[in-house]
Parts: sequence; C-alpha cells; structure tokens
Amino acid sequence: PSGGRPAALLLLAALVWVPGGAPACPALCTCYVSPPTVSCQANNFSSVPAGLPPGARRLFLQNNVIGALRAGTFGPSTVTLWLYSNNISSIQPGTFRHLPALEELDLGDNPHLRVLAPDTFHGLHRLQALHLYRCRLASLPSGIFRGLRSLQYLYLQENGLLYLQDDLFADLANLSHLFLHGNRLRALSEGVFRGLPSLDRLLLHANRLAAIHRRAFGGLARLTILYLFNNSLVALPGDPLAALPSLQFLRLNANPWACDCRARPLWAWFRRTRVSSSPVPCASPPHRRGTDLRHLRPRDFD
Repeated sequence: PSGGRPAALLLLAALVWVPGGAPACPALCTCYVSPPTVSCQANNFSSVPAGLPPGARRLFLQNNVIGALRAGTFGPSTVTLWLYSNNISSIQPGTFRHLPALEELDLGDNPHLRVLAPDTFHGLHRLQALHLYRCRLASLPSGIFRGLRSLQYLYLQENGLLYLQDDLFADLANLSHLFLHGNRLRALSEGVFRGLPSLDRLLLHANRLAAIHRRAFGGLARLTILYLFNNSLVALPGDPLAALPSLQFLRLNANPWACDCRARPLWAWFRRTRVSSSPVPCASPPHRRGTDLRHLRPRDFD
C-alpha cells in the first residue's frame, strides 16, 4: 500500500543529480547520478550548454540545433556522447582529443557536416561505435580513422560518398560492422578494405557500383554478410567473392546482370559454395531477362 511510496521517492531522489555534493545541472537539462548522465536533448539549444558536470559519463545532446563543436567542451570522463540530429557544420580541431574514455560517438543526421578534418577523431583509442550517417559527406580524408583500433561499428550510410581511397580503414583491426549503403560509390579498388580482418558485416547496397576490383575483398576472411543489391553491376570479373571463405549470406538482386559469357565466373562460384543468396535475376540478353543467374546451365555459356 502507501508504505512503499517513501522508499520509491528516496530511490528517485538518489537517481537524480541534485545540487549539493554534486555539480549543478545545466538549465533545461536533467542529470542522473548512476551512471553520471546529463540529458539535454530536444531543448532547441543552438550551442552545447555551459556548465556540464565534469564527471558526467553520458551526454545526451541530440535533437537540438547545435551548429558548432569547440575544443574543451566535453570532460575526460565522457563514455557516451550523442549529438545526432543537430545542425553541426563545424568541429573545431581538438574537440574530441582529450576524451580517452569515449566509447560511443553519434554525430549522425547532421546534414550540414559535409567536411571532416583528417584529425577529427585522433586520440579516441577506446571508441567502439562511430555514427556518421546522413551527414552529406562527399568524401573522407586519408587518416580520418587513424588510431581507432577499438572501433567495432562504423555507420557511414546515406551520405554522398563518391569514392573510398585505399587504406582508409587500415587501422580498424577490430571493426566488425561497416555500413556504407545509400551513398554514390561507383567502384571498389583493390585496397579499399585492407586492414579489416575482423569484419563480419559489409553493407554496400543502394550505391552506384559498376566495378569491383577482383581483390577488393581480399583479407576479409571473417565476413559473413555482404549486401550488394540495388547497384549497377553487370558482371563480377575476376571472381572477387572467392576471397570470402566465411560468407554465409549474399544479396545481389536489383543489378543489371548480363547473363552471357560474362556471368560464368559468378555462376561457377555459386556452384562451388553453399552461401545463402537472394535471387540474381538476369537483365540481359532479352531472352534470359528474369531468369535467375544461379540456375543457368553450362551450355548457356557456349
């Protein structure tokens, strides 16, 4: 009955960060003690509010209109930093440099964040998840991910990326999930995924891919899921999928596959493997349109 209410109120009071022994909470924000958290989302802030408690481990600043990030704003205890769905257009050099404990950084859905400096994320040695989706990034500078050896999840989907240079991900030895769908990529070069021995999931659908180097997937020995649907692939010359011994699921639908002699390497690969796959409907020649490439017969290549 009513005897439980005082205990519940005491518990609530213990969870909320109140002035006294702990630092004051910024106006319009809510602070919690365990874990030390500052929640300032959806308050129409145009800048990061002043007076963030230096011991805060989780900072929730999403769904505001913050336009710029400046060095010295965030404390070294920060483990989780959510800044998605703002108006961020610039990040001052050194903004994240002194955040040795940071494990998750979400900058997604900031459509004005179109350019990143090469050293933006340097020093984030414990970072495990980096969200950069829907930021209208047309390119990524060399070295942008240097030193992020703990990173496991990288979200780059739904930007305007036109190309990825070789060795862009070379330091990401622990990366398991790489999301690149919904960009404007036209080709994958030989060294684009070099240095990713732990990669398990690679999503490349809804791009404009027309060419994949035969060694583009070399070194991805642990990859189990690959999405290449909804691209502009006519053929896969050089058998690039042969470099994926752990592959379990593949999606290749919604590409203009040519089911003539150019299809033979891919057809032969399917005959050798037990990978679960989407249908691979032919787009040409006309008399084979709609036929599943996997179901062609040897004489179809004569």
